[in-house]
Amino acid sequence: MIRRPPRSTQGVSSAASDVYKRQVQKMYFENGLDYREEDKLFWEEELADWMPNRIYDVHAHLFAPSTMDPTSKYLKTVPPASYQDLIDWNATLFPGREVHFLMLGRPAEGTDVPAHNDYMYEQVTPDPLSRMNRLTIPSTPLEEIEHDVKERGFVGLKVYRLYSVTGDVDNCRIHEFLPHEQMELASELGLWVTMHLSRSEGGGDPQNLDDLAEYTMKRYPGIKWILAHCARSFTYMHAQRAVERLRDMPNIWYDMSAVTDLRPFLSLFQKEDHKPLKFRSDAIDSTSFHGYYIPFGHAWQMLNTDTVPHLRFDLTKHKPIVCIYEQLISMKHAAEIAGLTKSQIEDIFWRNAVREPVSYTHLTLPTILLV
Repeated sequence: MIRRPPRSTQGVSSAASDVYKRQVQKMYFENGLDYREEDKLFWEEELADWMPNRIYDVHAHLFAPSTMDPTSKYLKTVPPASYQDLIDWNATLFPGREVHFLMLGRPAEGTDVPAHNDYMYEQVTPDPLSRMNRLTIPSTPLEEIEHDVKERGFVGLKVYRLYSVTGDVDNCRIHEFLPHEQMELASELGLWVTMHLSRSEGGGDPQNLDDLAEYTMKRYPGIKWILAHCARSFTYMHAQRAVERLRDMPNIWYDMSAVTDLRPFLSLFQKEDHKPLKFRSDAIDSTSFHGYYIPFGHAWQMLNTDTVPHLRFDLTKHKPIVCIYEQLISMKHAAEIAGLTKSQIEDIFWRNAVREPVSYTHLTLPTILLV
């Protein structure tokens, strides 16, 4: 069923605007994805013939309200997301595709971290081709990490700036939300670490790049780093600065979610080998809205078109599309400009994430390993 939020009109009052936003939020919260006729048409016209038949999404999240503090603000803004919800989400957006995941712990204030990891384990384990990075905060005991890796099949860590010991989520360094003792263990175990970089320049920040150079080439050579959002490069400047140094570091991979500007993709496709590139959606809540992550010069901002009452599209019959399609069409156009082949695109969506088997003591993961 195609559902639409109420349309706004010019001259709407502030009070009416607040009501409108609550209606949109309520619809989004209840449904997770408001899939519309214009989305379906865009898929059929622009993406259906381009997107490969197999997808390995290396950045997706589950969200269980039962694992949250009852006072957490996220309970009012994030829709519940089980493994089956993700399957349904993908079936709606990418019909006919086989999809598996590297499931990441979802960082959020008020999360019971052990309970969240337990929920992820219960939900994901039945899929033999999907894997998990456990939600890890600076206070997580090393023995818990090692147990989850060796006994429950977690292949890595999901860390986030929200948990910085400095309390400064915007300007913290990597070791302030991923302590050195955790990096040492991750290196010993050969874990994947998915990370959303902090600091204003993201992947282009000199301090972040210096730290990653030290960690990859000297201190923690066993860690395999997945840098979220094209190394958190939502604009071309950050991507250009990042790739010039990151491409010379070992064990660096990029996931490509929630970036909707063509230029960061083009920088990666033209200046980096395509093998470290992996598709991701950031499902469900970060790319289900109708809108765009817009660059404004070197700045950027998420724009949900349903929450801007005065935004009108009177000069065209077309309407905004769901954000994940904006990401994909930018990837498609950048790939065309960079001259990527069909096989290289299939690598990005599947083969770059599905490689060799892995075994931890008595536990052997039963598939060609993710990532």
